[in-house]
Amino acid sequence: MKKYIYLAAALLSLSLASCEDVMDDINKRPDNPANEMINPALQLTDGIMSTGYSTVSGNLAWVASSLTEQLVGVGLNQFYNLEIRNVSQTASSSTCNNEWNSTYYNINNLKLALAKAEEGGLYPEYVDVRGMVKTLLALNYGILTDLFGDIPCSEATENTQPKVDKQQDVYTTIFSYLDGAIADLESAKADGVAFAGSQDILYNGDLDKWIAFAYALKARYNLHLMAVDQNAAANALAAAQKAKELGFDGAEITGFTSYASSNCNPWAAFWGDRNYNASSKTVADLMNDRNDPRIDVYSTPWAYQGEVLATEVAVPGDLEDARTVYGTAEGQGFALPAWLNVYSFAEGESASIHMMSKAELYFILAELEARNGSDYSEDFAAAVEASFADYGSFGVAVNGTAADYVASLSSRLSENALKEIMIQKYLSQCRDEQIETYNDFRRMEALGNAGDYVQKTNGYNTQGGNNRWPVRYPYGNSDVIANPNVADLYGDGMYVFTEKVWWAGGTR
Repeated sequence: MKKYIYLAAALLSLSLASCEDVMDDINKRPDNPANEMINPALQLTDGIMSTGYSTVSGNLAWVASSLTEQLVGVGLNQFYNLEIRNVSQTASSSTCNNEWNSTYYNINNLKLALAKAEEGGLYPEYVDVRGMVKTLLALNYGILTDLFGDIPCSEATENTQPKVDKQQDVYTTIFSYLDGAIADLESAKADGVAFAGSQDILYNGDLDKWIAFAYALKARYNLHLMAVDQNAAANALAAAQKAKELGFDGAEITGFTSYASSNCNPWAAFWGDRNYNASSKTVADLMNDRNDPRIDVYSTPWAYQGEVLATEVAVPGDLEDARTVYGTAEGQGFALPAWLNVYSFAEGESASIHMMSKAELYFILAELEARNGSDYSEDFAAAVEASFADYGSFGVAVNGTAADYVASLSSRLSENALKEIMIQKYLSQCRDEQIETYNDFRRMEALGNAGDYVQKTNGYNTQGGNNRWPVRYPYGNSDVIANPNVADLYGDGMYVFTEKVWWAGGTR
């Protein structure tokens, strides 16, 4: 009898063990492996696209386009509220909450990939991927801190209530990432490491281009610090010259096709879905005053089914214009840039995303050279030429050459080279680089050069004697609700009109 009891116990034990083995896997999805099993090169692909599509060219840039007057918000919607500087829009934690979240999601993805590619990780030999990921982390943190100021960084994605780091410390992290990226990429190049391959949808594994990109970003972020760091201008110039020496030709995400296929450039997709923007009189006046042939691309007629309905540009802050809704009758709409005009020009649907344009680098060089009193002419001409090439890719002829246009600016350059260089940078960045334009507005003011830049015309920027042009973006609602460290800084949101970011002369 006793042996049967032992046998039953043994069988029960075996049965339980078998059940436990099965139950251990019952809620596991074989098509959704644990993070540690994912090759970091696969995460790189999403890291690049998320950076370009959601952070560089998403709502953060769309908001900036109204603040910089490179576009006008129209149509009785949130961009109407933005255009008339309604504080319920400009100071609300919900305005950029989605992009705040998506950028931190992307940072989390990139940090997980980096941990696996570091020494001690599962893929330490992926030195090329490591350098690429560090470059992207620098860019994501750079955009966040430039717009929001002090942000979670050192503890970001580590817990649900990370501390908020000072912007100065975030910038230290940015440069650490970029220096580390350059070292990794140069090491990978020297050793023939090539794990990224086609997963690198930015440069297809070309390490020389990644190194140049990292130096170009070093130039950008040093440029931002000119008002708070006496060495920033020299550091920016050295990095920009190195990027130029390495042949930086822009960092652009390509491969978009059409609006109908849902594989569309984010700007064209946004306009096609919402019709929230129009060409701006501020830009048109600057172009017309200079006989700028790019005006034909920037201001194309609004047409529906081949019938032209509107050719006028919108006036920033004009209440009637801001209330106008695009429609199918004459006068219902405004002129708009060809890259947004999806009903008339298909080229905008497949346009690239500028993570950083070639023109930006050469405008940085030209600005710094002009400030130093050195010859800026070659780099300025290269910047304008790059902009002309970009404008000329949307199915509308640019009736003139960059060389002739630059020659026509000679008297303006002689009178105030810095001002004309910055205005030309502003016009170039109308396409999809409004975040950097927003940074330039604040940087030029911090340097005492506000008069040497584009003059804003939106009358709603000042209301009742109070500034209503945001000098920074409001924190995302998710952290305002869940993280007391962010909630304390957000308060009632009105700080966005008074508290400048550190590099623009503020304290946070």
